[in-house]
Amino acid sequence: MNKIIFLGCLSSTKYKDTCENAIKVIKFLDNEYQELENPPCCGALAHQIAPIEEIRDHIKLVNNWFKDNDVKKLITICAGCYNYLTRYYPKHLGTDFNIKVMHLLQFINRPENLKKLNLKYPGKKLKIYYHDACHLRNAEIPIIDEPRNIINSIEGNIVLGEMENNSLNSLCCGAGGGVYSIFRESSDFSSKLIFDQMRMPKALLTACPFCYTSLIRIREENNIKTPVIKFEDFILNIMEGVDPISV
Repeated sequence: MNKIIFLGCLSSTKYKDTCENAIKVIKFLDNEYQELENPPCCGALAHQIAPIEEIRDHIKLVNNWFKDNDVKKLITICAGCYNYLTRYYPKHLGTDFNIKVMHLLQFINRPENLKKLNLKYPGKKLKIYYHDACHLRNAEIPIIDEPRNIINSIEGNIVLGEMENNSLNSLCCGAGGGVYSIFRESSDFSSKLIFDQMRMPKALLTACPFCYTSLIRIREENNIKTPVIKFEDFILNIMEGVDPISV
């Protein structure tokens, strides 16, 4: 049985440091997970524009790659990959797709993994917010409680704030589905609203590379001081005893 780490196209091309951090966290918890070379794109982005026949052909191609590499379990750090693999692969392939797909948040949130991590934060009061990505909250198996449980499991003075719009009612960052490409003003407005809903934040956490891309752009364009941190970077920083909100 092969257990693989599936980073996703956006993360592996733009956020290599974050990918390395995610791999460190995953392998610390289970060293059997490996990153395979030249993984195919899951096809999530093409799904927005491609004909259904091409979508099915690509899904079959990727599934054959999984079979050739005897993949049985998969952890991804990409919200888009998680949503697509768990929603559309079973839909198009049926029982021919028999891989257990997890997002990193689900994997970390396992009781045995939280116990092994034994996360501690000895610093001063740290108020953070977590943004619920659409791809995670709207997935076939929604991921909502997991990140909050992980944050609340950290021993120390970390306070998790909640925006007015959170969980199933969270605001879309405006990055996905081609929105930013076609309706940039609407996309920027949505991302800015997320920052506006936080009160006295020290950091904003996200587990989606698309949200991360959108939010850091808005932060820079509007000179917002609140840092945006990818969830795996935050966790590894705590594991290594450094400033968890350093970027």
